[in-house]
Amino acid sequence: MIRETDMTGLVWGVRLFLVIVSVALFAMFFFVLWLLVRPVITEFLRARSAGDMWLPFLPNERGDYGPLASNRWWSVFRSESRGSSGELAWRWTAWVLTSVGLTVGSVAAMWAWVRALGRTWV
Repeated sequence: MIRETDMTGLVWGVRLFLVIVSVALFAMFFFVLWLLVRPVITEFLRARSAGDMWLPFLPNERGDYGPLASNRWWSVFRSESRGSSGELAWRWTAWVLTSVGLTVGSVAAMWAWVRALGRTWV
């Protein structure tokens, strides 16, 4: 037979587990946003203030690329010189769609988690 104190301990254990999982999920989604969305915003603002929207995709004085074209997966965004407006448009469109998709997806996933948590809170 289960005593009331055993059930109380189990309920609080489940609640503690759900809180820990929630914090981990929020941290994970925040990290994704910090890692991918923040550079798009900062590079857009830097390019706009400089008056050159090609700036994030061109090499700097040392020959290094910025965060939107720095690694091998994103090397497709690199450019050695300023190209056409169509080339610039597809680069920015790809990054904006990625940022918006990640932001909307993260918010939707966290909202779904919070709703599920509210329905199952013991």
